[in-house]
Amino acid sequence: MSAERFWWAQRAQQLRYTQLDVARRHAETWRTGLAGLTTLLGAVLIIKGRDNVSALAKPYPWVVLTLFLIAAATLVLATLSAIRAASGVPGDECLLTGEDLARWTEREVHHVYRSITAARHMTVGGLCAIVLGVAVAWLAPTAKPDQPVVRVSWGSEQLCGKLLAMGDGTLRVGQRDRYYIVPLSSVVRVEVVPTCNV
Repeated sequence: MSAERFWWAQRAQQLRYTQLDVARRHAETWRTGLAGLTTLLGAVLIIKGRDNVSALAKPYPWVVLTLFLIAAATLVLATLSAIRAASGVPGDECLLTGEDLARWTEREVHHVYRSITAARHMTVGGLCAIVLGVAVAWLAPTAKPDQPVVRVSWGSEQLCGKLLAMGDGTLRVGQRDRYYIVPLSSVVRVEVVPTCNV
């Protein structure tokens, strides 16, 4: 056996004993990166997010809220999974023999990499939910403002309904499925009312 092959064989033997430490360091790096990414995303959303999603047309405010809640929950679960991978789970197992320690180490390395993979997938899912939420918040149509309800008095008559338009010397007032045009020159009073009693 050549010296190079012997060195690689020794290195492989040493890695068997340090694979859990390597896996934990990998998990710590992932946990730190995930915490930084979550903090950065939170700051960007607070600074650059849309001011008021309640101004969106229905059901978009609920869609945005749901997506952000899913993103927050997913990122929290990803962080917990990364913490579990980096720190392990306290156990009451007493390892007295080398075989028990070797089996436990093998199982623990498997759990660490499974937790890191789960954290990675949840992070991608959380990021996708955030991107979708921001896209919906920016691209969804805004709700149309409610038209004011007015009571118009002219001569001896009154009309109550939604103010549809005003211009060209007329008022257009809507009632249910029809609208009326009232000349502004004959209007005595226009008042905004909460509802019509018609």
